[in-house]
Amino acid sequence: MDLDSQMTCFYEPMQKNMSLKLSVNNMPGTNLRLSMRLSSPSAEFSKWVDGDGSASMHHNTTEDGDYEICVKPFRPQRVTLEIFFFHPEKLEKSLDEHMEVTELSSMLAIYTEIKFYNKVSVRDEAMQHSNSFYIKAYVIVFCLTNIVVAFVQVVIIHRMFFVDPKRMRV
Repeated sequence: MDLDSQMTCFYEPMQKNMSLKLSVNNMPGTNLRLSMRLSSPSAEFSKWVDGDGSASMHHNTTEDGDYEICVKPFRPQRVTLEIFFFHPEKLEKSLDEHMEVTELSSMLAIYTEIKFYNKVSVRDEAMQHSNSFYIKAYVIVFCLTNIVVAFVQVVIIHRMFFVDPKRMRV
């Protein structure tokens, strides 16, 4: 946001016991002086926080209501204001809920993977069982073919070296 050299204030509604982090920064490349302060709904002012190029503060809220955040640049300049606040108990509760959801989703993913694996393995077993007849038939035909080929080879080789004594002349 563009600020002139006057104090500019913003209002943010907050609850009691919230943790607040404020930070105001110059645009990159500039290192001009900045000041910032926070005031509670009951008009209690914090000390001014000064900085060259940036100013930041941490604060724990003590009451419900609109807190005033005032920024004062010493020259007209463009700045960014970051406001980060949270309620520690609510944050912890939200983190617990997030962890529970994450845990449930990871358990669901594991369950789905196991279910898919079981489905695939059952399908593969069924396919192996249905194909076992073809495999057994192939093995039997292959063995019988090898036996027949072996006998034929023996007969052919035996005939190649057969000597007929009637045809021999000595």
